[in-house]
Amino acid sequence: MTTENLPRFQQDNGVRYRTLGNSGLFVSELCLGAMTFGGDKDVWGMIGNLQQEQADELVRIALEAGINFIDTANIYGYGASERIVGQSLRNLGVRREDIVLATKVLGPMGEGPNNRGGSRGHIMTQCKASLARLQMDYIDLYQIHGFDPATPIEETLEALHTLVQQGYVRYVGLSNWAAWQVMKAIGITQARHLCPIVSLQAYYTLVGRDLERDVIPMLQAEKVGLMVWSPLAGGYLSGKYEGPNVSEENRRAKFDFPPVDRERGAKVIQVMREIAAGKQIDGRPVSLAAIALAWLLHQKAVTSVILGAKRVDQLKDNLLAARVRFSDDELAALDEVSRLPQEYPGWMLQYMAQYRDHMKA
Repeated sequence: MTTENLPRFQQDNGVRYRTLGNSGLFVSELCLGAMTFGGDKDVWGMIGNLQQEQADELVRIALEAGINFIDTANIYGYGASERIVGQSLRNLGVRREDIVLATKVLGPMGEGPNNRGGSRGHIMTQCKASLARLQMDYIDLYQIHGFDPATPIEETLEALHTLVQQGYVRYVGLSNWAAWQVMKAIGITQARHLCPIVSLQAYYTLVGRDLERDVIPMLQAEKVGLMVWSPLAGGYLSGKYEGPNVSEENRRAKFDFPPVDRERGAKVIQVMREIAAGKQIDGRPVSLAAIALAWLLHQKAVTSVILGAKRVDQLKDNLLAARVRFSDDELAALDEVSRLPQEYPGWMLQYMAQYRDHMKA
């Protein structure tokens, strides 16, 4: 990791923090994701159905490790995740100012066309509902969970600005938006003097580097922070779904998401295994999951990586990623095996940049 990638604040216990985009808000480089909290016999239950006592233990371990950042959404467990997160923080006696709490809005939270989307009405209603479930007076980071083609971007951004002015929200972000959509939103906020967009939450992994084509260059140019969801590609990068002894009874057999090119993925995992074999932390072997997470932490555009553990041992293992360091050769090997195939206009932009690259000092 080069000095320019290092965070701007570090505690004595080694936990690293980074500013979220072009803001003064410091968040831990690992974020506890709460999508595994509160699921039932639905799609959320397939991801995780941790209840209060189990969630309390994960939150406690994360906070003790120095994590100050928790991410959830109103749609996770149809409100159950937010309720569990809020109660966990109360059960553990966490001071409000010591935690950065993020949640999201967009998905259907009831019947009817107006109980979903990025409309002013839905955003204002759901923000109040999220605050009640979380037992909080304000949300640190309120994110639009996806792009709503039925609502003008201006309406969505004006609603977020109103919530900031009213004190219910401190910062606003987006999730799962295309580069042009984010850039249009940034232009609108600047033209109308609305609260700025500080972050984008998106999928980015060693087997899913699509973000590098357009989104990451845009984020870096505009100083927007990147929060990474599903950093293990739905568990694929743990290695448990690749190999001759893989059971057909696993989560991906029931819920194959995010999509992975298994042929390319197998080659990536092979290189990861070779690198992991030569590493130990405190006498413990380094898992493939920790290698995958650590690679993300070595990427300059990444602000925070969201951990979605279901068990204590998973979370403790994932936390080791913050202590993994790669040699230049190891980073080069991971880059080579996972690199995206070149596409236009990328290869042409790279070629034409030669006219100016040599002039940079």
